[in-house]
Amino acid sequence: MKIGDFYERKEVIHEVVEARRSEVCYKLLVELITKKVNNVGEKRILDVGCGDGSFAVRLRKYSRVFGIDLSQKAVDLARKAGLSVYKADASREELPFDSEYLDVVYMGDVIEHLFDPDFAICEVLRVLKRGGFLVLSTPNLASWLNRLLLFLGLQPRYSEVSTVKQFGRLGRQDFAPVGHLRLFTHRALRQFLTFHHFNIVKVEGVASEGLPRALGHIDRTISRIPSLASSIIVVVQKGQ
Repeated sequence: MKIGDFYERKEVIHEVVEARRSEVCYKLLVELITKKVNNVGEKRILDVGCGDGSFAVRLRKYSRVFGIDLSQKAVDLARKAGLSVYKADASREELPFDSEYLDVVYMGDVIEHLFDPDFAICEVLRVLKRGGFLVLSTPNLASWLNRLLLFLGLQPRYSEVSTVKQFGRLGRQDFAPVGHLRLFTHRALRQFLTFHHFNIVKVEGVASEGLPRALGHIDRTISRIPSLASSIIVVVQKGQ
């Protein structure tokens, strides 16, 4: 499958909009925009990997919202939703904004899809104002459940070895791949962001979606510990 065709699929464009972790991120973004961003003028936020725009459009009541996405289909849908959206590959193309232009950047389950996350994060740092914030969510390679699956010789959740089909999983394997290339542990994510000159403000663990009832209860309990959680959400700040 060609990479361009891969990211045009509906399950990729609308992958995480309705997930619980997106709602946690939304509340964090609103808190940052309304309480932490200091400028008195127009506030600006960028959604990297905005998909169809259904998440970002909710933030328009608080700030001016921009989006970028690799998928032309996603860009067209987000523009129909009334957003200012650009088609761009965050792994290799400069963000279409002046330096220190944005107050907040959101990367919701995006960084694991990027071929070159270092380039992308450096661009985020460039376009953020001093004291600006980045909110980022990503699956946790070292979640408690992945540790158990590896012990059993099974493919960890969120990891993919094919662009066509899931292999090595427990149970159903008919879920379409979504293009995960880079998976972080809690430790690796913190080190990655501090290496690129961000200061850690907050880290939260979030439970997974769609697990059987008993496993879901266990996951919600254990995911209160970020290093063991199914997904990790971090808020980081560019230095003043």
